[in-house]
Amino acid sequence: VLYAGDMTMPGMLHARILWSAHAHANIRSIDTSAARALPGVHAVLTHADVPGPNRYGVAVLDQRVLAQDKVRSFADAVAIVAADSEEIARDAVERIVVDYDPLPGVFSIEDALAPHAPRVNDADNLFQHTTVRKGNVAEGFAQADFVIEHTYRTQSMDHMPMEPEAGLAYVDSMGVLNILTATQYPFRDRRQIAPNVGLAMNKVRVVMAPVGGGFGRKDDITTEIHAGLLALKTGRPVRLVYTREESLFALTKRHPFTIHYKSGARADGRLTAVEASIYGDSGPYLSLGMYVIKKAGIHATGPYYVPNVKVDTYTVTTNNLIGGAMRGFGVLQIAVAHESQMDMLARGLGMSPLEFRLINCLKPGLTTATGQVVNEGTGIGATLTRIRDYMSQHGLEWSTR
Repeated sequence: VLYAGDMTMPGMLHARILWSAHAHANIRSIDTSAARALPGVHAVLTHADVPGPNRYGVAVLDQRVLAQDKVRSFADAVAIVAADSEEIARDAVERIVVDYDPLPGVFSIEDALAPHAPRVNDADNLFQHTTVRKGNVAEGFAQADFVIEHTYRTQSMDHMPMEPEAGLAYVDSMGVLNILTATQYPFRDRRQIAPNVGLAMNKVRVVMAPVGGGFGRKDDITTEIHAGLLALKTGRPVRLVYTREESLFALTKRHPFTIHYKSGARADGRLTAVEASIYGDSGPYLSLGMYVIKKAGIHATGPYYVPNVKVDTYTVTTNNLIGGAMRGFGVLQIAVAHESQMDMLARGLGMSPLEFRLINCLKPGLTTATGQVVNEGTGIGATLTRIRDYMSQHGLEWSTR
């Protein structure tokens, strides 16, 4: 298998990126003269060289191809270079002088939502609030014999694919910009690439190269626009391959969550109510963040029947690294909360956590938190029963302490 980072073409140039030196700052000036004067350098581009709108994003066009006026994260690209070798390109990047005016940043959900907090973007730091409502939670908690309430925090998490992000761009004899890249979504990439490089959609061709692991990370634009701009500027093939360090800080992560979760159950083990407030840190840009965080709210009760539900989700922008798609898409973060709650409820009621789950798991004919009626495809009960039978056959017991 030949991955994009291993691909070569005659006359190929190598690209590097100058990343922001600050999490939040205004840009006073960018001096690229020393980099342009370096032998072997064929192009040095800043926002002034982007022929299109200098905006891209999977769902919202809130990211800049190259930072303009302001940086909002260490993941912001400020300038790009194409040179005869990676070493020359790296030397050129180091010669670019950027005059920054550092700004106060927000680095937690609480700070971002505080009164008079610095604004990450032009709008409020709370991008979206969604709700899930079912039944009456006040009545549900009144019916409960045991109530558990806790706050949970999950961390930012990297996908860590074996292959870092890579792309090779070239212009063919028909004037079509070809981009061979490790991507999970070539046609959505093209919709973001074409306007920014100043070409019609049919003049951009994105080829999905073999992907050495993505897991949601390569759902977003990575190398494509930068490599494409440099190929158009130089008239030569350009390859851009991220280092592992760049891959770690410059691209999307699993969102950190803060979850306030309250749940109640009767003495017989039946859940009566769940109330949750879910805050997701999307970093300075949205990517697919609002959908990830909204989905966490939809799945806040897990695979269990709860008659009374009140859930609120909040998509928050900060100056941290960007949150985006990752396997599970918000469901894993909320599972930390709802499964911990189930264990503590079972312990408080003196029940086996497995039997407690069997009582409350979704069964055909019951409804989820959003009112969807589940059918015979619901497998959680059968899975739990199989676990119980296996444990019984092997003399294993759950501790209720």
